[in-house]
Parts: sequence; C-alpha cells; structure tokens
Amino acid sequence: MPEPPTMRFIREHVRSGRYRLTRHATIARLERGISIAELERALLNGQIIERYPDSRPYPSCLVLGWLSTGDPLHVVCSRGEVEPALRIVTVYEPDDALWESDYQRRKVRK
Repeated sequence: MPEPPTMRFIREHVRSGRYRLTRHATIARLERGISIAELERALLNGQIIERYPDSRPYPSCLVLGWLSTGDPLHVVCSRGEVEPALRIVTVYEPDDALWESDYQRRKVRK
C-alpha cells in the first residue's frame, strides 16, 4: 500500500500534468466554478493539513490552498498505484462553521 502523498509528490505531478480528478472531484469542481488553473495553483502553493494513511482505496491527505479571490480551498488527494498516481478525490471551500479561521484546524464540537 502506498503512503499518503507528500507536497513534493503533489507539486511534481501537478507541474507535469500527471494527475487525474475522480468523477466526484470533477462534479464538485464544476458545481463550485473552480477552474483547472485555480485548482492547480492551489495545489502548487498549498500545504498538507491532515493525513489519512488508512483511507481506502488509497492513503490520502487534505491540502489547504487558496483561490485567486482569497477564499480557501480544500483538496483531498490520494496516491494510487497506477499512473497517474496522483488522484484528486474532491475539492471544496471549507465551511466556516466547521473550520477555525485559519482553515487548517477543525473546530471542536461541544
């Protein structure tokens, strides 16, 4: 089983165009009006804020990036075993009710 992707792995694959969006990620991207260029920019300049080594079918991570509007963007990426190994699982703008103001930490439920 591969390890969750690192930012180096993500950046290398995005720069070379060696990635694929899942059907879910494609629908989410289109519904939110996020261009491929914005998605790529967010991944190239983003940071991993959570790792999910036990996720199935592949280990994954949550990347925080930023849209050109200044709004945050969360991107779940996984590292599969078949090329292109970088898979973009979903994209979404984080909900203020669920995330701290830095969008890096989930709010603690009371």
